[in-house]
Amino acid sequence: MQQIARFFQDTFHFLSSIVRPTARSLRDNKGLAALSIVMAFGLWIFVTQAESPSRTRVVPEDIVVEPIHVADTVAVVQPLPVVRARVTVADNVFDSLSAADFQATVDLDGYTVGDYDVTVQVQALTGRGGLRVEEVLPSKIHVTLAQLKSKGVPVVLDAQGDPVSGYTMGSPVLADNTVLVSGPQAQVDQVTQATATFDVSGLTDNVDQSVRLVPRNDKRELIEGVTLTPALTGVTIHIQQQKFSRSMAVSPQITGVPADGYNVVSVSVSPPAVTVSGTQAFVTGTTSVATKPIDISGVTADVVKTVSLNLASGVEVTGGAPTVTITVKVAPATGVFTFSVPVTAINLGSGVSISGALPSVTVTLFGPLPALEGLSPNDIPAVIDLSGDDAGTKKKQIKVTPTTGATVRAVSPSEIEVTLGNR
Repeated sequence: MQQIARFFQDTFHFLSSIVRPTARSLRDNKGLAALSIVMAFGLWIFVTQAESPSRTRVVPEDIVVEPIHVADTVAVVQPLPVVRARVTVADNVFDSLSAADFQATVDLDGYTVGDYDVTVQVQALTGRGGLRVEEVLPSKIHVTLAQLKSKGVPVVLDAQGDPVSGYTMGSPVLADNTVLVSGPQAQVDQVTQATATFDVSGLTDNVDQSVRLVPRNDKRELIEGVTLTPALTGVTIHIQQQKFSRSMAVSPQITGVPADGYNVVSVSVSPPAVTVSGTQAFVTGTTSVATKPIDISGVTADVVKTVSLNLASGVEVTGGAPTVTITVKVAPATGVFTFSVPVTAINLGSGVSISGALPSVTVTLFGPLPALEGLSPNDIPAVIDLSGDDAGTKKKQIKVTPTTGATVRAVSPSEIEVTLGNR
């Protein structure tokens, strides 16, 4: 209510200072426009204040206090406590305030080694909503100053992870091998190294960038309250590709030959190609990768075997198993054999007889060699059918019925004369 009353009082004085000259001008009917503008402006101020009234509250944000004007011979022993600010600001702005809207400092100009309670100054960095700092909580903080000490410590890089498979990492090269650590003597004495962590997981390209340094002791524990100069250092790491990958055809290695009379019909491999990785010379100079040998000596049927690949040292299969399945299809060879086969008569009537001996004929067979090689003339029936024939000379067709899947290519002669006499 006091703020509203003060607002109306300020507005009244403001309007009075303008209305008086305006009223004089109205006597001449020339100041009406000016009065309208003034009244509209006053009304706008009133409405704006009514819609977004200001209140005084504590901002629920911790504000970090920064020391300023610290002597070159001393250092702040510990991080300074945080503070909060009680402010006056428009309601519609209060909830959007953050610690970034304020700057808190303690002026240590002239302070030497010792313990002090120093007044904190908080400044608003924005004017939104008429922001005004009314009070700092707490108004003073405890500051301990100690003798400043500096020393050099080595820089240690902790490279974590591994590059992509097939790539190797060279030794890191640092822009700074040592850095200066400064601060209170007790903390500085504990620092033995400035470390940086860098993750090389999944990298394939060279690294050339800056990394942040952290002060640590022999146990790799973080030491606070000190500063490193420089706080960043450059690191260069060479990532080099050692293994190269490429898809290559699989070349089956077959040794030996099938049994006599059998041939290899086809050789297939599954999968027909694999992805292998190795040196650049191997990948660029090789088009196929061989399997371990498969012996088919004396086989008479198909051969199916799972075998390993015959990989050179340092070469490996990627994205799959280092084995393949080889299928060797074996089938009998085919050929043509000629036999001299005796002719046999069947269905000879009881009242007749054959005059003289029946001749032999030449039979040509085509078929699997293993089957043909095992045949004899007696295994090939060559017959004439005398069913219903009486005495006399007859011409008879010779019928040959081969076995074992062979086919008859020719019979010579294909027919013979037979003389039948009465008994």
